[in-house]
Amino acid sequence: MNRIIKCLKSENRQLLVVVFIIVAAVMLSQAFSNSRQVLHISEEESRLPVSVVAVQTGAHAVAITTTGRVAPRNTVGLTPQVSGRVVWVDDSLYSGGYFKADAVLFRIEQSDYLNERAKEQAAVAKAETSLALEQAEADAALAEWQGLNGELLASPLVSREPQIAQVRAELAAARARLAQAELNLARTEFRLPFDGRVISSSLELGGYVQSGQRYGELYSQEALEIVLSLPKNDLPWISQPGQVDIAITFDALKTNRQHSLKGKILRIGASLDEATRFQQVVIKPIDDGQLLPGMLTQLVLKSAPVPGTWALPLAALQAEGAIWLVDEDSRLRRIEPEIVATMAERVIVLAPMDQARVVDSNLGGAIEGAKVMVVEDTANNGALGGFTDSAISAETAADSHD
Repeated sequence: MNRIIKCLKSENRQLLVVVFIIVAAVMLSQAFSNSRQVLHISEEESRLPVSVVAVQTGAHAVAITTTGRVAPRNTVGLTPQVSGRVVWVDDSLYSGGYFKADAVLFRIEQSDYLNERAKEQAAVAKAETSLALEQAEADAALAEWQGLNGELLASPLVSREPQIAQVRAELAAARARLAQAELNLARTEFRLPFDGRVISSSLELGGYVQSGQRYGELYSQEALEIVLSLPKNDLPWISQPGQVDIAITFDALKTNRQHSLKGKILRIGASLDEATRFQQVVIKPIDDGQLLPGMLTQLVLKSAPVPGTWALPLAALQAEGAIWLVDEDSRLRRIEPEIVATMAERVIVLAPMDQARVVDSNLGGAIEGAKVMVVEDTANNGALGGFTDSAISAETAADSHD
C-alpha cells in the first residue's frame, strides 16, 4: 500500500513539472511576441535626423581665393652712359637698398667732361664771331654794290649768302657738340626717374666703368606686380576688371603680421599655359612699399553679385549635382538646380524658388518623400552662418609659377 502511494506522489510531481514547463513556455512566447510588436512600431515611427539651412533668393558674389607671387614687371640695369672712374657711391646703391627718384646714386670723375665742355664752349664762341664777321662783310659789300648800281638787285655772291650759311652751319654744329658735352657732364651723376630698390650692384669707389656696361640690377617700386594663374572656368567672373573687388594679404616683413591691401587687374594672359591649361592674370597692388619680388601673397577676387541665386554650403551638394529640400510636412524633396559656381566651402546655384530649407549634409541612400526630423535649423542670409567671402576659395594652381 505504501508503495502505491509513493508511486502516485512521484507521478504527481512529474505532472506538476510538465505543467510548469508548459506555463513557462507560454509566458515566454507571449513576452517575445510583445517585444517584436514594440520594435515594429518603433521602426514605423522612426525618422531620419537631418540638419538644414534656410536659404532665400538674393545676389551673391563669386569669390576666388588663390595664391600669387610678387615680381617686377621689368628690371633696370645699372648701366652708366659715360665712362670714367667712380669717385662717389651712395650708401643705398647696394643689394636691398632703397632710392628715391632723381637721387644721385654714384658719380664719375668729371674733369675730362668739364674740359670737353669748355672746349665746345670756345668752339661756339668762335663760330659766333665768324658769323658776326661774315655778316659785317656782307653788309659792307652790299652797301658798296648799292652805291655803284643803285637799286639793281645784288647777286648772292655779293651779299655773301653762301659764306654766311656755311658759318651758321658751323655754329649749329658747335652748339650741338656743346649740348652733347653738357649732357655727358650731367651723365657723370647717375640718376633714375623712379623710386626703386637695388637687386644687385658691383660698383665700388675708385673703380673704372665703361659706358654701356651693366654693373647691377634695380627695379621700380611701381613696377611690382602679382602674378597668378586661374582655370578657365574662373575667368568669366573677372573678365570685367572694374567690377572685381581684389583683396591682397601677405606677411609684412617689419612686423611679421598679416597685412592687407587692395589691388586691381592690369591684364590677363593672351594664351593658356601648355602644361596646366591655366591662364595668367596680373594684379597691380595699390600703394604699398612692403612687397618684395618672390613674396607669396593670398588674393581674394570677388565678382559682382549674381542676382537670383542661393548660396549653399558645399556639403549640401549631393551626388549628380542634386540637393535635398525639406518641405512643410518634413518630407524630403530632391531637385537638381543649375550650378553657377562651385567653390571650396560653398556653392552658388540659380534659385528655383524664393526660399526653402536645404539639407546641409550628405544623405546617402535617402528616398524621395521620406519623413525626416530636423535637428538643427540654421538661418542663411547670404553669409551661410559664418561663411564669408574672404574665406571662400576656388581650386587653383597659382603656385605653378614657383
